Amino acid sequence: MPTVSQIAKLAFDGVARGIPDAIHAATLTRTTQGAYDVATGTYATTTAAQTGRAVVDTVRPVADVFPAYVVGPGDELILLEGFTSAKENDSLTFAGRTRIVRQVQDIVAAGALFYVIAR
Repeated sequence: MPTVSQIAKLAFDGVARGIPDAIHAATLTRTTQGAYDVATGTYATTTAAQTGRAVVDTVRPVADVFPAYVVGPGDELILLEGFTSAKENDSLTFAGRTRIVRQVQDIVAAGALFYVIAR
């Protein structure tokens, strides 16, 4: 039985073959705040990155996926594949631009396919 991750990969591969410019290599970067250093007056931070693919959904209204979200200028609905997690405030880089993730939906709660709103 194929996993959600395998099905998503096949779907993205198929779209990439048919519409090469629709699928973008992407990187999600998360910075986590650590312990406070009294001597420097700053918090330690850890940065982790993961790679996958992204496609901007220009057809589906944001309210169909995130009904309570108030869309702001520059917000985009983006489907992510190949990532193991996505969280609010992650930095998403694809197609030569960087966005900040504002909302996340883990599709079918599988931890492999995500809808995000990024600005």
